Amino acid sequence: MRRYYLLCFVTITTLLTTGCSALGFAYNNAPSFVASKLDDAFDLDEAQQSKLDLRLQKFFAWHRQQELPRYQQSMNVAATTIADGITAVEFLEIYDDLRLAWRRSLTQAVDDLGDLALTLSAAQIEHFQQYFHDEAEEYRDYLQMSAQQREIFRVQRGLKRLQDWFGKLDELQREKISLRLQQLPEFYPAWINYREARQRALLDALRAAATEGLSRQQLKFILLDPASDYARSFEPVRRAYWQAYAQAIEEISGLLRKAQLQHAVNRLQDYADTVADLASND
Repeated sequence: MRRYYLLCFVTITTLLTTGCSALGFAYNNAPSFVASKLDDAFDLDEAQQSKLDLRLQKFFAWHRQQELPRYQQSMNVAATTIADGITAVEFLEIYDDLRLAWRRSLTQAVDDLGDLALTLSAAQIEHFQQYFHDEAEEYRDYLQMSAQQREIFRVQRGLKRLQDWFGKLDELQREKISLRLQQLPEFYPAWINYREARQRALLDALRAAATEGLSRQQLKFILLDPASDYARSFEPVRRAYWQAYAQAIEEISGLLRKAQLQHAVNRLQDYADTVADLASND
């Protein structure tokens, strides 16, 4: 699920949920990982790769200095919040904090990498279109499922995420949580439509760049601005879903044992300690 310019942030957030033992090594090697994925997406030439390497080093230096301390603070706050259960309001505060981090990182990525878009050839843009199409196969598969199959998929995915954070759930917990997750509104079709519309806008801008130019501000509008047609259409669905999810999490946290809540607290504290070490190793 990697997208142009989002790769930097997606890589970071993925690394921060992979496990503390591998986090330091993975984060320190993130620039080369992102470079390889962007090369896969665009089939970059040697000159473009050299420029990209330099820009990614700059981006990750910024992220290490500016964002990791914020991540550490956010994780410590989240750990304190979760210790005694979590309310819908508290969950939404954590979610909003993550969205702000996403916007900061994506904005910085566009500032550092945006001018490389002007160097793309028509063949590289078409290569990217095919890359995006191939990568979206899993989403097309989801849309072809029956309503019942989609619900099973969403519930199983939700249970897995909860167990990742809170440890193993017993049979009664799984049953009650599954019933609660079934009540959530469906989110994926609207998100997939939003993603596709944004991709079309990005491709149109890249194709027009050779004759009309392409500024960082235009890229930020396509990727981030809530005023775009597709963003305005998607925003009510996004907001309604996460409000419903936050309420579900509040109810689910009431079903968890103290040891399960502590499992999430310990994990967050371990991440915070690891992130602090990374931030101090410039």
